[in-house]
Amino acid sequence: MDHWKEEQLRLLGSTQDEQELLELLPGLVRQLGYPYYRYVRLSHGAEPWITNNYPEEWNQHYQDLNLREIDPVLTRVRHSHLPVFWSPEMFAKTPAFWKKKQSFGIRHGWSQAVQHVQGHQSILCVARSEGEIDRHEFYHHAGPILWLCNVLHSAATRDLVSTPAHLLSPREVEVLKWSGAGKTAPEIARLLELNVRTVNFHIANAITKTGTTNKVAAMVAAIQSGAL
Repeated sequence: MDHWKEEQLRLLGSTQDEQELLELLPGLVRQLGYPYYRYVRLSHGAEPWITNNYPEEWNQHYQDLNLREIDPVLTRVRHSHLPVFWSPEMFAKTPAFWKKKQSFGIRHGWSQAVQHVQGHQSILCVARSEGEIDRHEFYHHAGPILWLCNVLHSAATRDLVSTPAHLLSPREVEVLKWSGAGKTAPEIARLLELNVRTVNFHIANAITKTGTTNKVAAMVAAIQSGAL
């Protein structure tokens, strides 16, 4: 996450107002080299909530033709917790959709999804018109995008799930703190004089207690609850 300073990450983690985060979103993804973003929030029994800065003409075309029903990005990312890289293969079954989208300058990008155990899901897409994204860039920026998606998701669902700070043990907080500093499980094990299995056990407990589905989301929840 070396494109964002530590204070920016701390600000993102401590900001609990979704609207404030959405105002920060364009600038943050632009710093990573992506002028376009799309954020989708999904909940059971409700219509998707979408905000983006895609060209308005494309948004209107997408809405008029109800392209959400055939959008391969949404289909793929809704079933994966991993970053989903946009590629010609992804759009092989919807070539007209892909050609039209590219005509509006939305050519190169990827998407990241975060899902809460209760089924609420957030999807963040970043894109640009020029400059193909190679695998090195993709994986280099996947961390910040995952963090940002988790922060947005946590803010959007904070009224649905409460994570009191006292639920996390001191050791779980300590392990999350070192994880947030970029340490791997073996590195944390050496620092805390634990074995790797114990470190992973504390991380799994923190994920369960915060009602999240991954380590990054647990860190965000811990920061917003005041535990970290």
